[in-house]
Order: sequence, then structure tokens, then C-alpha cells
Amino acid sequence: MSLSLTDSQEYHINELVIVTKVGNIDISSAFLELNIYDSLFVPVVSGAIVISDTLGLSSKLLFDGSESLLIDISKSEGSDIGHFKKAFRIYKQTDRSTTTERKESYVLNFVSDELIFSDQQRVNQAYRMPYVQMVERMLIDYLKVPSTNLGGVYEPTAGVRDVIIPNLRPIEAIQWVARKSVNFDNSPSFLFFQNLVGFNFVTVSKLLSENDILDIKFETKNRNEKGKSLDELSTARSYEVVSQNDTIKKQRAGVNAGTFIGFDPITRMISRRPLSYLDHYENMKHSNRTPNFSSFQNKDGILNSAMYDSRIVLDTFSTARQLSKYVKSHDPESLSYGSRTEDYAFQRKAILENLNSKKLRVVMPGNFQLTSGFNVNLNVPIFGEKDKSDENRDKNLSGKYLIIGARHILKEKEHESIIEVATTSSENDDIISNTKDQNDVLETYQ
Repeated sequence: MSLSLTDSQEYHINELVIVTKVGNIDISSAFLELNIYDSLFVPVVSGAIVISDTLGLSSKLLFDGSESLLIDISKSEGSDIGHFKKAFRIYKQTDRSTTTERKESYVLNFVSDELIFSDQQRVNQAYRMPYVQMVERMLIDYLKVPSTNLGGVYEPTAGVRDVIIPNLRPIEAIQWVARKSVNFDNSPSFLFFQNLVGFNFVTVSKLLSENDILDIKFETKNRNEKGKSLDELSTARSYEVVSQNDTIKKQRAGVNAGTFIGFDPITRMISRRPLSYLDHYENMKHSNRTPNFSSFQNKDGILNSAMYDSRIVLDTFSTARQLSKYVKSHDPESLSYGSRTEDYAFQRKAILENLNSKKLRVVMPGNFQLTSGFNVNLNVPIFGEKDKSDENRDKNLSGKYLIIGARHILKEKEHESIIEVATTSSENDDIISNTKDQNDVLETYQ
């Protein structure tokens, strides 16, 4: 079905209803603002809706957690493009105040029902299967998500693992599994999250490698030219650089270098493994050609990628058991099904911090297709003086980015999408290195 717009911010409410003990209540004419949130780092979709109430709903309803909110919104009437439809659980009422003698306003906070259901139970179960299958089983068996409606992307995990879930809520158990999982490239960057498509269990590596869904431009907008509303859907209204390179954060997270110290309580072996930037970067796929890495030497003349005391992680490990005759004869199954902490305990935090080291916030015309887990391509212009022959494109900020968080804001006759995007790479030609003069001035300047 085609999409016809007269304004890039318009939207059409097909249904906005609160399901109560006494029936369904249409609030499409009573809401002042509707916010819907999703993020790679939050397991479920949530939101809040501001209500201007002249019917005394708060007196008639308890808002005790039994009410549901049905949202069915499309970009234009009769269109299936940019369509969003989902039921949520209203879990609390906040900011209740009177505005006039016959009117009050309040905020209804809502969340995916799977979170409420997850908080009511625990997983105490042994599994012997790939981690991704454990996730699917917990979604189906505990959260009662239909197997035909799991929604998003599920990436295969390497190896068959034998684990006992240690008395965790189902969503906590899935996140616990995600922290231990690696893909077939040995990348420990699995995330579990819900976007506007559904639940996902996938690596940052796979997400970064997918095609972009929108080519975002930064140019004159709101020209109100006939037939230009569709073009404006890809035009940013504004943007903000949230983070570009925090040297201290990256250093302490082990992005540049660090050490994994493993202790095996069975063989009583201790091993030190130095890890540099490439140890976690090269086993992943990336969006752009050049890593977000700045190479510099310290006062001792050593590169930051070789300073292995920047971060130290101590954990148990199992590599030593592969050489143990005792383990091979008494517990051979542990060699095949045991978790390998040396593959993820250090690297995972470095990967996620590296992703967050370059992050932008972009304000766009409302578009429900802009949700966490999808890629967009940014064409950020150069500000300041430039030669006529220069391309008007900032290579440091432009390129393909992963949407790591989205907020959809709907007000009267206005739909706006705010997305946070991040990347592990850039369109720069080369890795940046410091110079001898930069080092010398730190010593000589008085």
C-alpha cells in the first residue's frame, strides 16, 4: 500500500485504547504526548503517555497494573508503511495533578508485558544445547512468547554448552546467557533486546554488517514544497555529538589493551593473556573502513595498544584442562560443554565501550522504522571554511551507524523520532597517531 503525506511529521491513530475491568476506553482525544522507547541495552520496549483527563478516569480506575494499553499507529491513514501495533501493560501512574476544577493530568507508564511476567518467576533448570537455543526455550517456555512470533534476529552461537541457570528471572537468565555467548567468529558481543519488530538475540558484529535502511541527509528542511514530504523523512532536523573519543573510559575498559588472568581450580594452573585492540576488533564485522582507534605513545615510548596493565580481569578459565589427563579420564564432557571465560570475560566490555565511544543523537521526522538494531547512513556536512574542490562531507562523523536507542514522541499533529547511533569505525583515511612534538611539549612546556 502506498504512502501519501502532506507533512513529514504527520501520523494517524488507528487505535489508542486502555483496556480496563469495566471495558475499553478510547484515549485518542485525551492524550497530550506519547513516548515509546527501545534500546540495544534494555531488554523490553517501554514508554509513557501524558493524559489530560476530564472524565475522572483516575477515580473510576485503580491503575493497579491490570490495565493494558493498545497502540496502533501508522504514518498515514490506510498505510502499512511505518506501522506500529503493540499491546503494553500499564504498570504505574505518576505526576498526577489538577489543571482546572474539572480537569487533571497524569502520566501512565507502560512496558512490554514480558517484563512483568518475568519478574513473577525464576528459572532453575539445566540445559545442554547451544546458548541461542536456551534463549528460544526460555522465551517460549517461561515468557510464553509464541514460537511463530519471536520477532527479530536470532544469531547462532558457537558450541554446545552445559549450564544450570542459577535461580534467575527469565529475562535476567537470557541476559546472563548473552554475556557468555560467542558467535562462530568468536566474538562475545551478543545482546538481548526488544525493538519495534520483536525480540532479538544477536551480536553487535552482525548488526553492524547489515545494510542501512535510510540515507540521512543534513540540509534545508520544512520547505513545504509539494511532493517533498517523503524526501523530508530522510532529512535530519538536528544532531548532537554525544561522545567522540573518551580516552580515559576506553583505557579503563581495556579497549586499547589489557590482560586476562585465568585460574583453573581443577588443574591449579594460572595463565596471563595480554590482549590488544585487534584481539577484539578483528573477530567482528564493522560498518566503515577505519577503526575508531587513536594510536599514541606514552612517556616510556610504548604504544597504548601495548599497555597491558590498563585493565586486568581475573576469572576462572578452562583452557588448561585440554592438556590434563585427569580431566580427560574423569570428566571428559567438561572439555566439550564447558563455558570458556577466556573468550568473553575481558573482551565483551571492551567491545561495548568501543561501540559507545562514537555516538550521535539525531532528531528525525517521525518514523517507526527507526528502531534499535538497524543501520542508517549519515551524511554530515563540514562546518567552517573548505576548498571549493572539497567534498562537503565530514569523514570523521559521516558513515554507517547502528541505532542503539530510539525514542518516538507523538504530540498533537506532530511525530518526531530521536535516535542514538553509534559505530566502531569511521570513514577516515587512516588511524590517527600522535607526533613526537606532541609528546615533547608535555615535558618541556613550563
